[in-house]
Amino acid sequence: MRTTLSLAVIGLLTSVVATPAWAQRAPAPGMLAIGGAAGLTVSADPNLDNGLEAAGNVEAYLTSRISIRGQVAGSQWDVVGHSFTGTVSPLRVDGNVVYNWEGGVVHPYVTGGVGAYRYHSALARAPKANVTHAGVDVGGGIEYFFRRRATPGKCAIETNGGATGAAVQEG
Repeated sequence: MRTTLSLAVIGLLTSVVATPAWAQRAPAPGMLAIGGAAGLTVSADPNLDNGLEAAGNVEAYLTSRISIRGQVAGSQWDVVGHSFTGTVSPLRVDGNVVYNWEGGVVHPYVTGGVGAYRYHSALARAPKANVTHAGVDVGGGIEYFFRRRATPGKCAIETNGGATGAAVQEG
């Protein structure tokens, strides 16, 4: 009986102390997030080598689970398997809707949206060229909130405009 009473008192004290922290949802409606990312991209074209990507984003939370994210990212891929050298540098501007599942400090999420994709090529013995087209992107990942307003990184896998990439985003 004494053990049961002790456990009940400990449980009650823990819930009273933890309630204010859990009552503050993160993210909350109206919050803004600014972040950046660096990671690897994998080209869908076998004649292009994998490359690095850098990105910056701004995210506005409409509810604690739904947000709108704008992102600008750039990559560079080397041409491989040909007698000439060169690079292809994609630049993308995306607008996404993000849905996250609240799970305490860990928030899995899915995302999807549309964007403009500009591919700049610089090939040996050829004039430089630019091609721009519209595309769709989808992805998902996990956000870890170590503080109510801070997350050290998020892992994402996204497919967009012919490229697939994995990035660790700092924000």
